Amino acid sequence: MTPVQRGGITLLRLRHFRTALAAWALTWALISAGALPVLAQDCQSLLDTFNRTVDAGQESEAQGLVDKIATSADCGRFQVPAQRRLAALRLSAAQLLMARGRPTADFDRLLTTAETPEVLWQASATMGEVRFGERRFADAAQAYDRAIEIIKNETLTASPPSKFEIDGLIERAAQSRLLAASGAGAGAGEKFVRTARDQRDGTLGGFYSRSVRGIVPRALPVPITFEYRQSTLTGVGQEAARELAVALKEQRPSRVTLVGHTDVRGTAEFNLRLSRERAEAVAGFLRENGVDIPVQTTGKGATEPMRVFDASGLSQDDIYTLNRRVEWLRD
Repeated sequence: MTPVQRGGITLLRLRHFRTALAAWALTWALISAGALPVLAQDCQSLLDTFNRTVDAGQESEAQGLVDKIATSADCGRFQVPAQRRLAALRLSAAQLLMARGRPTADFDRLLTTAETPEVLWQASATMGEVRFGERRFADAAQAYDRAIEIIKNETLTASPPSKFEIDGLIERAAQSRLLAASGAGAGAGEKFVRTARDQRDGTLGGFYSRSVRGIVPRALPVPITFEYRQSTLTGVGQEAARELAVALKEQRPSRVTLVGHTDVRGTAEFNLRLSRERAEAVAGFLRENGVDIPVQTTGKGATEPMRVFDASGLSQDDIYTLNRRVEWLRD
C-alpha cells in the first residue's frame, strides 16, 4: 500500500487558516506514511531513488523519475502509485502556502501539476475550492467532477472519503454550475458546464453519478435557469435540461420528482406559483425531449433555501441565485 492510499483530507476552505494547515498536515502524512512497494529486484534502485527524492521534497527531480518509471519495462506498473505520491507532495506544498496566506500565483503551478494526472481526488477537490474562491465557477464545477470520478475509481481511491466529504463535493459541484449558469463570477455571460462522463461506461458521471461509492444524493439541484420572474427556460437552461434528460434516460428511475424553489424576493403567493410553474416547465421540456418516465412536480417558493455550509466570498445575489433552482429528488 502506498502512502497516498493510507489517508484522506477534508475539503479545503481557503479562508480558514486552521483548516488549511490541518489539510496540509494530513496530505504530508500521505507522503510520509511509507514508500512505494518493491516487487521486482530489477527496478529496486529506481524506486528507491524516487522514494528518497520525494522524502527530500524535491518535486521537480521526482517528476523526471516518474517519467522513467512510466517507460520502464520493469517498473512501469508502479507509474500510478508514483504519480499519486508525487501529486501528494505537490499538494502538500501548495496547501502550506495557502495556510500562510500566499496569493494564488505562488502555489498555482504546484496545485495544477498535482491535479493534472487525475490520480488524487484531494488535489482536484482543492483545485475546485481555489477556482470557486476565484469565482471561476465553471472551472470549479469541472474540478469537483474530476474529484468525484477519481473517488469512484477504486484503483485510485482504495479507501473512499466520508459521506460528508462526498456530499460536500456534489453540493459544491451543483452550486458552481448554478452560479456559472446565472452569469455570476469571473468572465462575462452565462455558462453551461457539461458534466463529466463516467470513465467506466461513458454515462454521465460527476455530480450526476448514480452513486459515489454507495452515496446517492437525494436532492440534486440542476443548473436550469429561467427568464426573470418567468417560467421560460433560458438558452443555458435548455442545455441543462437536455443534459438532465440524458441522465434520466441513462439511469431510468421508476419516477422523477421535480421541486421548484425561488429566492425570498416577491410575495409568498407569487413565489409559490412561480416555483410550481418552473418545475412544470422542466417536466414539459423533458417530455418533449423523449423522457417517458412519470414526472411529478411541486413548488416550495422561498420556504426551503439551499443549504450553503460555506458562504465565504459569496454575495447576497449569489445566495439568491442558489435559492432559485429546480431539484431532482431521487427515491
